[in-house]
Amino acid sequence: MISIFLILYFKIFFRIQNEMEFKGIFFDLYGTLLIYTNNSKAWSDWITTFYRSLRNYGLKLSKESFALKCDGFFGKNGPPVENNGLTVYERRIQKLCLELNLKLSNKELLFIAESCLNAWHKYVVLDPISIPLLKEFKKNRKIALISNFDFPPHLYSVLLDMNLFEYFDSIVISGEVGVKKPDPHIFSFAFEQTGLGPEEVIYIGDAPEDIQTAKAAGIYPILIQRNIISSDSLMTDYRANQDSIYTDHYHSIFKDVKRISNLQELFEIIK
Repeated sequence: MISIFLILYFKIFFRIQNEMEFKGIFFDLYGTLLIYTNNSKAWSDWITTFYRSLRNYGLKLSKESFALKCDGFFGKNGPPVENNGLTVYERRIQKLCLELNLKLSNKELLFIAESCLNAWHKYVVLDPISIPLLKEFKKNRKIALISNFDFPPHLYSVLLDMNLFEYFDSIVISGEVGVKKPDPHIFSFAFEQTGLGPEEVIYIGDAPEDIQTAKAAGIYPILIQRNIISSDSLMTDYRANQDSIYTDHYHSIFKDVKRISNLQELFEIIK
């Protein structure tokens, strides 16, 4: 017996095949509207900056030992929410520091958070087609951004600096709403703010959780895959062993999903 989910999914599939009108286009940010240029170097600079910062506050570990402590830093369960004015990212840093017997002030945690992210972000650029694309679609559609990010102030700063902020009718950041992909509930905030339902939108993303979450929410997903899948392009978290990305798993998630190799193709898909 075909499930209700499959019926909904195939309805959306045939809709896009027939190039029917969509009222909303939802985007991921990193790897989608923004391009990774060298993830291996980005994470290397992130851990180096993190290590040097904590050395200034009394860290005694070797860099190799510290790197192992940080393995999967963003994939680990977030610390309990506390009313202390810290973001999820700052609480992650705080939790690690306490495990290392380092007690930092909120100001020091903020400095480290910003320093590490700035080091990582040097290897991210705006796709040249992003603004022309958003500008065109904004004329008659609702545009939303749904991003997993633990430090919302940085993301808002990036959107403003890259002149992207004005194009979105809804901006949903996991670190702000308390829900993270692959939990499909993260889309509910965008639905409420745009007045649209899942059958009226598509979602473009580059990562496994983007595809999984969209499917679970009843949204038709489009995978942007600029290059052949590689360990580097899938490094969305720090790994002490950067060869530990299992691409076969990602191939299975991406199977039978509509793919594009660049954002320009969306002009043809979305009439």
